[in-house]
Amino acid sequence: MGKETSLSDDHNPIYQDIARFRAIIFDALLKPHDMTMSQGWVLVHLVRENGLRQADLAARLEIATVTTSKLIDRLEARGYVERRSDPEDRRSNRIYATGQAKELVKVMTRTIFEVDKIANEGISDAELATTLTVLHRMRDNLKTAIARR
Repeated sequence: MGKETSLSDDHNPIYQDIARFRAIIFDALLKPHDMTMSQGWVLVHLVRENGLRQADLAARLEIATVTTSKLIDRLEARGYVERRSDPEDRRSNRIYATGQAKELVKVMTRTIFEVDKIANEGISDAELATTLTVLHRMRDNLKTAIARR
């Protein structure tokens, strides 16, 4: 690249804005279900692969184990997940999504498509494909840089 290019030329970081705006809309759409995007991602991971260890769940969500534990506490209190002792290691727990969680993930999936429809309005399929390719590469570049530290 010849000149330095920033995706925050107007001093508003576009990635953070997009993530924040998506979260605001997502949370608003899920408010009737008393669910936040962060809590929802826990459920999505567990519905995909039920019985993850708390530490593995934290790694997949790329958040601290303490944060994961707090999310699980809230979800468990509302009947969406249950903790069970890990039969291979009694010091750790495995987390299981309940039937109630599986139903909510269906609602969340519809909500994700609704948020995507709002965000992608006026953008062609080709533009979206190129954007995703570039964003995946950027994410991979950043993860590689973090791993080197």
